[in-house]
Amino acid sequence: MIIYLDVIIVENFIVDFFLLYITCQTLKVKVNIKYTIIAAIFGDIYGILVLYPIGKYFSIIPFKMIIAFIMVAIAIKNRNLELIFKGGIIFLLYSMLLAGSCIFIALREGKFYNISNVIIDFSYKNLMLALIVIYIIISRIVVYIRDRKTLDKLIYTVEIKFNNSQKTIRAFLDTGNELREPVTNLPVIVVEKDMLKGIVIPEDKKMVIPYKVINKQYGKLYGFIPDKVEIHIDKDDIINIKAIIAECENKLSDVGEYNALLSRGIIY
Repeated sequence: MIIYLDVIIVENFIVDFFLLYITCQTLKVKVNIKYTIIAAIFGDIYGILVLYPIGKYFSIIPFKMIIAFIMVAIAIKNRNLELIFKGGIIFLLYSMLLAGSCIFIALREGKFYNISNVIIDFSYKNLMLALIVIYIIISRIVVYIRDRKTLDKLIYTVEIKFNNSQKTIRAFLDTGNELREPVTNLPVIVVEKDMLKGIVIPEDKKMVIPYKVINKQYGKLYGFIPDKVEIHIDKDDIINIKAIIAECENKLSDVGEYNALLSRGIIY
């Protein structure tokens, strides 16, 4: 089989640069183009080296992993060993994902040796297609993970105590929610009605909380003032607040991530 060295150099550089770029994005590290190029060139040199007979000693898996960590260390320009280790693992995972995509495309086109398991005649078009697909997939994964982290930071465990009943719920801090009861000026925690089953509210303690939504339509919620409301900020930080619990007929989260809404300013 004929190998064109210039083609190998260009392809390896493109792939290495791309993988280092998305690794930096995943680590939330500012991409330094200069050092990313240097790291990609370093990987390119290694890729060329393994083509020669002496390269068989450098193609073992442990050595490949060491090269990956060195490339990441150069690209992120950081001496934090934990960050380099995390980046190296991410780089290796992305490499395997890209390799799997290339193998899939090659198999679909019949450009694969059955004996030696080597891809042949893999075009630039297919390489670019694989890079684009991988970038889209990884971008969506990264955005999803970041959104999940942001959402989790805004969800708190809340304990509601009333008479002899106690309920534990998961409440989302809605920063756009400023709902307060107009007479007492107490903040309102909106809770799904199903979560309050078992709590019997005497008629003389029921309250009506009027509200207005964005489209300027008015409505009302029914609630009560519990004996105690505890919000768990974290394991060692629990705050007690005075608030009104209002029942809501609808589901607040489509996937059940939380079942109550905290109004803005209720915690800080």
